[in-house]
Amino acid sequence: MLRVHSPIGNIFHDEEFANMKEGTYEVLKASRVELEKRILRRRTEQGTDIGLSLNNGIKLHHGDVIRSEEHIVVIKQLPDKVITVKMKNKEKKDVGILLGHIIGNRHRPISIHNDEVSFPVLVDSELEVFSKLFSEIMDSIYIKIEEKIFVPHSGADVHEH
Repeated sequence: MLRVHSPIGNIFHDEEFANMKEGTYEVLKASRVELEKRILRRRTEQGTDIGLSLNNGIKLHHGDVIRSEEHIVVIKQLPDKVITVKMKNKEKKDVGILLGHIIGNRHRPISIHNDEVSFPVLVDSELEVFSKLFSEIMDSIYIKIEEKIFVPHSGADVHEH
C-alpha cells in the first residue's frame, strides 16, 4: 500500500509536473469532499491501494501529484453539480448584496470566476429551492445548474451543513 503524507506538486501549478504524459502515472479519482479528508483509503484506477494520512493542514487538490518509489499518482477531482449565478447588471449593488446574503445563509463554499458565483448543489431539487430564495431578484440574475470541478474561493471555503 502506498502511504501518503503530502503531495509533491501539482500538474497544473508546477512546471516540473506540467508535461507528464498520461500513461506515465496512475489516476486516483476522488470527490471534493473526499479530498478535504485527512485520512482516506482508496484505490487508483489501475488498482494500487493508497492510504492517505495527510499531515496537519494539508489538503489534496485537483492535479496534485503523490509518489512512492514505484508509483506516481495524479489526483483527479470528480465534477460537482453546482449552481452558477451571474448578475445581469453589475451596477445594481443591492442585487449583489441580496445574492451574497442568500447564499451565505446556506453556509455554502463559493467559487468566484469572472462575473459568476458558483456553489455546490447537494440535491437536484435545490435549483427549485434557490429559485424561490432568489425570487425577489430573479429578473436581475442568470441562474444555471452545471457539472464542473468546483474549487472553493480560498477565503470562502466553509464546511457545508
